[in-house]
Amino acid sequence: MKTVNVVAAIICDDYKKKTKIFATQRGYGDYKDGWEFPGGKIEEGETPRQALVREIREELGAEIEIYDLIDVIDYDYEKFHLHMNCYWATVAEGKLQLLEHEAAKWLEYSDLNSVDWLPADLALLPKLAEGMVDNNVEYYNENADSFYEGSVNSDMSDDRNKFTSYLPEKARILDAGCGSGRDSKAFLESGYDVVSFDASTEMCKRASELTGREVKNMRFEDMSFSDEFDGIWASATLLHVPMIELPKVMQKMNAALKGGGVMYASFKYGDGTKMRGERRFSDFNEKSVVPLFENAGFKILTNEVGHDNRPGRENEMWVEVIASKA
Repeated sequence: MKTVNVVAAIICDDYKKKTKIFATQRGYGDYKDGWEFPGGKIEEGETPRQALVREIREELGAEIEIYDLIDVIDYDYEKFHLHMNCYWATVAEGKLQLLEHEAAKWLEYSDLNSVDWLPADLALLPKLAEGMVDNNVEYYNENADSFYEGSVNSDMSDDRNKFTSYLPEKARILDAGCGSGRDSKAFLESGYDVVSFDASTEMCKRASELTGREVKNMRFEDMSFSDEFDGIWASATLLHVPMIELPKVMQKMNAALKGGGVMYASFKYGDGTKMRGERRFSDFNEKSVVPLFENAGFKILTNEVGHDNRPGRENEMWVEVIASKA
């Protein structure tokens, strides 16, 4: 099989922060309409970096600065083997123009799976995810103290009691996205066996101090539990998972529960993706939340709309669901 040597530029908004990357939609050829990272073939006598500078100039009309090699992707298409060197880059001069592609988007971390990537480019996403900043997580890292103080004393006892009423004595609970550790601490004090995790390293530190227990630094997407928990508590946490990722995450939640296990989750009341300040939210109402659970193999036990219990935020509404593994 013929090998085609190519280069790709993962153009980011800022090399240090990498909050957004530039994706293009192919406008010609066998793979027209597929999404890819801009670049192209290495011509005879060119180094990969020289080829990349030339290709971006020809395709997008801009000069780029190339940084480190991210990964080398090898992929067998039907008619050829692709060998693709992928580099971080930024725009050094000029503006990005669509001279060959039919469309383009700047994608944040939470948007990486929102386009139909060509197979070789799709294989690069895990590496990109390691290097990019998730604005939601970064928000909690940067505002950990204020978020901790604003949430650690919120009274969630009624919701916890509804949830635990479905659990056996000394049940094993996963506090998924534990934040301040408030609920993990309450569950531990009630005699439950608790495993806690959060995506924010700073919140993990504070939750660990509060509970006196290790808190795993982990994302929902990284969950690999199987048939392990009697209950999962996801209070105001899944609301930051992008809509396109939620079905897969909900399946992971279902897999983590034992047969008949129960899950609690709450979302801000609304419909669709919303930006509130710097953070992105996936909102649901009492109707739209039903297929999210049922399609992941849950049976809904309670589905209620309630007010925020934090002082000064009583007018904010939430949809709260308790569901069992079907």
